[in-house]
Amino acid sequence: MPKKSNVSVVVLMSDILSRCLMVLFWAILLKTSGFAFQLAQQIHDEAMNTSSRELAQPEPEQKKNSPVIPLILTSPLARTKEEISFSAMSLMNAGVTQSGRRSQPGMPPQPDATARPLTLDQVLNQIEAYHPKLRGAQAEREVAAAKRLEKQGAFDPVVNFGTGVLRYNSTSKPGSALSTRTNDVELEYLTRSGVKLIAGSRFNYGTVKSPLSSTGETGEYYLGVKVPLMRNFRINEKSAAERQALLGEPLADEQVKLTRLDLQLKAALSYWDWVAAKQKLDVAKNLLELSKIRAAAVKDRVTAGDLPPIDTIEADQEVQRRQGGLTKAERDLQKAAFKLSLYLWETNGQPAPAPSASAVPTNLARPNLFADNDVIEAQRLAIERRPELKLITINQDISRVDLALGQNQRRPAVDLGFSPGRDTGFGGIGTTLKAELSISLPLRQRTADGKIQAAQAKLQKLDLDLLNQRQSIIVEVNDAFNAINTTYDRFVAAENEVQLARQLEVGERTRFNLGDSTLFLVNQRERATAEAETKLIEVRAEYEQAVAAFRAASGSLR
Repeated sequence: MPKKSNVSVVVLMSDILSRCLMVLFWAILLKTSGFAFQLAQQIHDEAMNTSSRELAQPEPEQKKNSPVIPLILTSPLARTKEEISFSAMSLMNAGVTQSGRRSQPGMPPQPDATARPLTLDQVLNQIEAYHPKLRGAQAEREVAAAKRLEKQGAFDPVVNFGTGVLRYNSTSKPGSALSTRTNDVELEYLTRSGVKLIAGSRFNYGTVKSPLSSTGETGEYYLGVKVPLMRNFRINEKSAAERQALLGEPLADEQVKLTRLDLQLKAALSYWDWVAAKQKLDVAKNLLELSKIRAAAVKDRVTAGDLPPIDTIEADQEVQRRQGGLTKAERDLQKAAFKLSLYLWETNGQPAPAPSASAVPTNLARPNLFADNDVIEAQRLAIERRPELKLITINQDISRVDLALGQNQRRPAVDLGFSPGRDTGFGGIGTTLKAELSISLPLRQRTADGKIQAAQAKLQKLDLDLLNQRQSIIVEVNDAFNAINTTYDRFVAAENEVQLARQLEVGERTRFNLGDSTLFLVNQRERATAEAETKLIEVRAEYEQAVAAFRAASGSLR
């Protein structure tokens, strides 16, 4: 009986001791958890205040480089109060949220002070100065100038020299040999109206054979003019070719403008893709770094028995998922940089290397809405400046020259010639005169009719092309204008989505620290924040691309 009583006392004392230890354990746990909750709430309030200040600023500025120190999620019993306080203070000083991101969502970190950001204006300047495609278009302009010079050569003055000796059988005394010497000098000048001006002299000695005639001892001097009265008057094949060659120069100029505009627009689109790729890479880096730190913290908590072992596997899986996302973001940045390098050329004519990630600018102006007056002015400028319209107009002028030439060629050829002169020296007769009229009337006009029909059909096509191109340009301007304003609305919505996603992320992490959530939900919240930031970056790039398209549609990106 006494032995049984002793056993009961021991059991009772052990039970009382275990209960006391349990109460002490929970008291320590609740006290530490309360401190963690207060710290999380303080960081949450600081992040929300920072976000409110960012939204109120029209052009947010990037903070200086500072290490990203995300909040370390470990068991409250595994970290001292001083360590947690240091982490929280580092977060506030670094300007980052509890997720490890900077207070500027979707913006890349500030590059080194020595880095030189590559601006869009610098890209456009390099295109203007060194891009081979634009230089090739400018060479075509020189070709057009050379062709114009070639066609103008048809109206250069021409000097003709001729000399000859003729020995022939006399018609009056058959069997007798006669001889004559002839010398001619003549200057011809063909005008663009088809009139030919002539000045020359003849020296014919000996017994001159018909149809030649003898001249005085010192020769015959004469002036002459040949005038086409109908066909070839005012317009002929040579003058028409010159007119078209003259129109070829402004045609080449407009082609240069079109090439420049096309290159500038493509470069602008590639430039903003490159900027967005770098910003999305920064988001992926921060997301991965946060998952690595959490994976280590989760292992500590699993070791301490605060979390189940399966959470370690889930944390490691999230690290690998985010590592894959980072690798894809790096590849996207490389691809965007290579695409942008197509528009970057050195002064020596060699292609420039792909731009580095540190050259991405950080201080970007906030998007803004465009007014209705902007689209009206852009439409007016587009009609005035777009090279496509001017190209069609110049081609119309070229076709009108073909039409005028064909109509002229349907006329009969009636040419009048008049040449007064003076026969001088011994044996000369004094005043000489030569007048002639020639008429040529083709029985059919198929050549001229074919030229006329081709020119009329081409003009009709160009009229339709002009109408279509004009409407296409107006629609292009309107579409770019609408894209700007709708993208701005999306940008504002994306900003709000980022702020809400960050609030959910911070709240979910606070619940996780208090044991009221799971690692799965924390990962989901962080991914949702990263997706919202990525969407904000993409919408921002689409806005800048829409602005570039709007300026290009109005005729100039500069």
